[in-house]
Amino acid sequence: MQELVPLALGQFRRTVNGDLVFLGTNGKKYKSTISCEDKTVIATDRLDVGGIVDVSCIQRLWQRCEGNRVTLDRLPAAGSVHVIDEHHSPLYVAHIEGREITIDSDQPCFVSYRPLLTMRIVRYVLKTDEWGVKTGWQMELEEV
Repeated sequence: MQELVPLALGQFRRTVNGDLVFLGTNGKKYKSTISCEDKTVIATDRLDVGGIVDVSCIQRLWQRCEGNRVTLDRLPAAGSVHVIDEHHSPLYVAHIEGREITIDSDQPCFVSYRPLLTMRIVRYVLKTDEWGVKTGWQMELEEV
């Protein structure tokens, strides 16, 4: 299971009139929690808190596209790009190069993809249920 949450790159504050304002920068970074239960655990010999890993997310992101070209917010995981029109019919992807996508249509559409994120390990936990013969793990990460 993966949870992908946008990070607030700043803080919320109230003005003297009580209005809520955001004091931060534009842009978007993500934090993620990945958890798993299985009969085996992950190899932790090369996992260090603070270490940097590339995460091919299972959570999909969506972007609206006007025209036949779009630049994705993040690099897509291999084979994960799908495009649909406003009626949910699939459209043909003519070319993918990095974050640049060319679609074989000029009609408005939506591009869906699984992002490939470079993230730093914030924390990980290993779990074992001895009687249930199950093991599991959970990892918390933040995009660099």
